[in-house]
Order: sequence, then structure tokens, then C-alpha cells
Amino acid sequence: MKLNIGSGETKIPGYINIDIEESTKPDVVCDFRKTNLPFEDSTADKVTMLHCIEHIEYFHWHDILFEIHRVMKLGAKLILAYPEFERCVENFLENKWGMKDFWRATLYGRQLYPGDYHVTPVITGDLMNILSAMGFDHMRAKPELGQEFNTFLIAEKAFMITREDLFRKEVFGIPLPEMPKS
Repeated sequence: MKLNIGSGETKIPGYINIDIEESTKPDVVCDFRKTNLPFEDSTADKVTMLHCIEHIEYFHWHDILFEIHRVMKLGAKLILAYPEFERCVENFLENKWGMKDFWRATLYGRQLYPGDYHVTPVITGDLMNILSAMGFDHMRAKPELGQEFNTFLIAEKAFMITREDLFRKEVFGIPLPEMPKS
């Protein structure tokens, strides 16, 4: 199973396209800031969030990344694409290519409908630190070809022991999960 979260108008064939905005006609309408994704644990082989995370308030990031981690299989890939905030600010201030309105949209969104606003600046180093703390590893990031102001970041779901696992061990004596053998 492959998930395209925050699909908007960009549907990916072979993926379950998920979005909060019904008007974009996703396969699944879901506001996963407020509810869990409607999928079982460890069932997704790949998750994409292409130009979505900048539309989500920062205080929701922990919960949504944990939820994405929950539905991903061990070793599954998470692919994020987003405008690199610092590059976009520089381009806006310099009015690169004489396209100030374009750079404004990279910073604040197109604003065509509710939710089409950028509400959180994304800086790759900061995002990698958050993903690492959430149980992702093997991260790599690079500028989007031909649009170097956008970044692609790929991370894999790592094995991790949760607080709940530690609680079960301490309170009930339940052994910690073992790392799966490759």
C-alpha cells in the first residue's frame, strides 16, 4: 500500500490519495491533524507528502509524523517535498527573475482555497532532527531538479522502542520488542 498524503490536485496513480479538501476529490478525505489515518499499523510501503507539510501548523507535526510512522512498514520510505524556506526568502528579497509574486506564493501558499496557505516554514536541518526523534533514519535531502528552491527529503522508518513499550516493561514486566532480523 502506498499513500499520497495531502494530495491536493496532484493524484499519484497506484497510491491512495488523501486530502482534507473534498473539492480536490481525493480517494480518502481525512484531516489527520484531528483523527488517525484510517489504516492498520505497519501496512504502508511508501508515504509521500508533496508540498503538504508547510500547510500544517507546526504544533501538529509531532502527532502527524508519529501517525505516519505508525502506518509505515519497517524500512518503508517517507518522501517529503517542500519549499526550502531560507532559499525562498532570499529569492523573494532579491526579487529573483523579477517574479516577486511567485516567491511570495512559495512563502505563503497560493491561497486559492482554505488550507492552500503555508503556515510553517520548513528548513531541512530542523525537519531532519524532528524526523530522527520520531523514529526515521537513512535520511537524505537534495534540491528539486530545476527548482532548487524546493527540497526533496527521503527518510526510512527505523525500528524504535516507544514510551508505551518502556511503560509495559516497567509496570507489567512485559519484555521490550526485539529488533526484527533482516
